[in-house]
Amino acid sequence: MGVMLRIAIVGISGTGKTTYARKLSALTGLSLHHMDSLFWRGEWEAVPEKLYISAQSLLIAKSDWIIEGYIDPALSERAHAADLIIDLDFPGWLCAWRVILRWLRHRSSARAELPKEATERLRLRFLWIVLSRAERPAIDAALAMVDPAKIRHVTSLTELNAVTVAITQSLPNVVG
Repeated sequence: MGVMLRIAIVGISGTGKTTYARKLSALTGLSLHHMDSLFWRGEWEAVPEKLYISAQSLLIAKSDWIIEGYIDPALSERAHAADLIIDLDFPGWLCAWRVILRWLRHRSSARAELPKEATERLRLRFLWIVLSRAERPAIDAALAMVDPAKIRHVTSLTELNAVTVAITQSLPNVVG
């Protein structure tokens, strides 16, 4: 792995993208950006696609970053710009469990990357989307559009720890 200054972290809901991105940003000093902060305003009001795609374009024009969040073919520009794509691909049951835990933690106050009005809601339809991994085909379609050598497909915490070590070793200014 060469020097990784532009890192995209992708995966279905509940894979731990945000948690991992925060950890990686703290370890590397790379600026962190959350796609959820571009996707949503107010109380879960979706931002028009043209606006969040335009906002993403401004982010990826920067020289270094970590951007975490959902990806599909319309958002593949982020994958093309990344030096490294970390594809978190964990079982649906684990992700669904994490969604439930997230709801328990944030049902009365929004997550830091979301508008303050966007408290967690637990919807059976969404839980089924996560459990059945229904977001996965769109993610795979977006990743199929980029050089596979840039993608680290991660299916376990052991693999994720190995990727983290490789990244931190590739950055000369990382404390550690």
